Amino acid sequence: MFHALLESVRTTVSGVRTLETVRELTRFHRIQASPGYDDAAGWIAGRLDAMGLRVEREDVAGDGRTRCLGSLMPQGWACSRAVATLVGGSSRERMCDYEAERLSLVQRSGPVRGRFPIVALEEDAAVPGRGGSVRGAVVLTRSAVHAAHRRWVVEGGAAGLLYDGRRLVPPVRDAFDDPDALAYASFWWNETEPRGWGFVMSPRAGLGLRERLRAGERLELEAEIEARAFDTRIPLVSAAIPAAAPGASGCEVLVVSHLCHPQPSANDNASGAAANLEAARALATLAAAGAWKPAARAVRFLWVPELTGTCAWLAQDARRASNLAAALNLDMVGEDQERCGSTLLLERPPCFQGSFAEELLLRIRRAALDWVPSYSGPGHFSMMRMAEVPFAAGSDHAVLVSCGVPCPMLIQWPDRYYHSSHDTPDKCDPRSLALAATCAATYAGFLAAAGGRELEWLTEAVARGGRRRALEALDGVGDAQVSAASGAFEEFARREGACVPECALPSRPAAAQPRRPRRAADGYLEFLWHLLPGFDRLTPEARAFWIGVEGAIPGGRTTLELAWAACDGTRTLEEIAHLAWLESGARVRPEGMGAEPGLRELFEHLGTAGLAALRQEAPA
Repeated sequence: MFHALLESVRTTVSGVRTLETVRELTRFHRIQASPGYDDAAGWIAGRLDAMGLRVEREDVAGDGRTRCLGSLMPQGWACSRAVATLVGGSSRERMCDYEAERLSLVQRSGPVRGRFPIVALEEDAAVPGRGGSVRGAVVLTRSAVHAAHRRWVVEGGAAGLLYDGRRLVPPVRDAFDDPDALAYASFWWNETEPRGWGFVMSPRAGLGLRERLRAGERLELEAEIEARAFDTRIPLVSAAIPAAAPGASGCEVLVVSHLCHPQPSANDNASGAAANLEAARALATLAAAGAWKPAARAVRFLWVPELTGTCAWLAQDARRASNLAAALNLDMVGEDQERCGSTLLLERPPCFQGSFAEELLLRIRRAALDWVPSYSGPGHFSMMRMAEVPFAAGSDHAVLVSCGVPCPMLIQWPDRYYHSSHDTPDKCDPRSLALAATCAATYAGFLAAAGGRELEWLTEAVARGGRRRALEALDGVGDAQVSAASGAFEEFARREGACVPECALPSRPAAAQPRRPRRAADGYLEFLWHLLPGFDRLTPEARAFWIGVEGAIPGGRTTLELAWAACDGTRTLEEIAHLAWLESGARVRPEGMGAEPGLRELFEHLGTAGLAALRQEAPA
């Protein structure tokens, strides 16, 4: 069934049609909780309806107060006009125009009208009051806009921001690549903090402005923003192909893609949304022709705002996570690899979850490739760059993984045009889009229709995949100190049906009073720390912990994400630390030492935000 379904899907999917969908979606300014996002969601719903699929449109409060699985739902925002004019003496120069370029404004900026002096600051500039004042000025900065807003506007009294920074993406984008591109910058407001505004300049324009200011020129920014924040409802759009077997269990296979991001945002993530739509079209077409039908599991296709929308969809019905047999996240899947410098990655769930999903997707991806014969003929290879990488979160699969749902992600990374005004449809490749849609449709279609024979095949495939990875991990190990252990492990890997205990801790004394952390709610670990519940009510010491924790804990963000995924109330801090090391190679301490925090400090601080509890057992 696997290969027959794959070939049927391949002949049904169209990369050209999927690219047209990308072009259509880039017409919308798809900021979360905005009119443009609503319009894009309506467009997706219209296409699903035209396919004959029953559209399910739910919504969630977009009020900046509601939380779903701990995630703050953003308040509605709209901007009708935003213009910034540079004034120097008698000269006037239009710098930013929201109508012409949506990314010239820091998204979710508030309204303003006035003229302000410009002050240029670097990241290590003196704190206001200790070597200069920014009060009443517009600060030209390369620092992340929300941190800059808190530092210079809230604490220093600045009027607003002028941002000329961007995230570098080595090796495909360094400081000299695309200096005229505008970066995607956005405020993400918590419930209580004072709001502000800002404009975005390209690195080249910012450099020129800095040189003029260093030369002593007095420059001012004339700013006019007409924007408003308001309570709204955020649409969550899905459609399902129902299970056909009598007495179906209600179990589903989910394909999810985030629909949000500013105009144009073609690869991130109009490409994922378009590939999801094409996968739905392919399976709906095959089902209507009788060439495929789901058995005991339905297939659901879901379009949401990134992370917050998946949290909201799962929170709408507590049974949803437990009813999901598996899921797949499509994020940035349309790249022209030569132009973008990308590789098609399969990001797997954490290995300690024991998922079957990545092995199935890995086989589908390999079988779905277009192969090129070698020079002499008998060999073959693919022109598509591909890799398999460990779990790193950062997208909607993190939410599903935290709920125990097997969910790998397909993503092209790195991308030279990531989060910039140059992320346009011409950077997409219909072949990449077709491959992503084919993989998604085959993955969901196989799992939905699988019976006993298919599940036996999948079980054997997972076993072979486990042995393959085990042997690959030992490849090249030659240290005399580990050769004996390597030989024993290699022998284990040959044995049929063997299984490694997930927490095979090295021999060490048991903790006298083991601590077992548990998440208070499923959902991803919020990486914008100021959006943690009650952040502004935390003590200065607690806020300082969150601001510095990524740089202080070994493995940084990856360790935090793995610890969060492993935190289920049954594992001890020692076991979680060991799992994080097995997955990433970073050795984090269960207990902090000196200036280096450990897992206990992490979960204690999560406890102050109401997101986790740390249970300590009395000695036996």
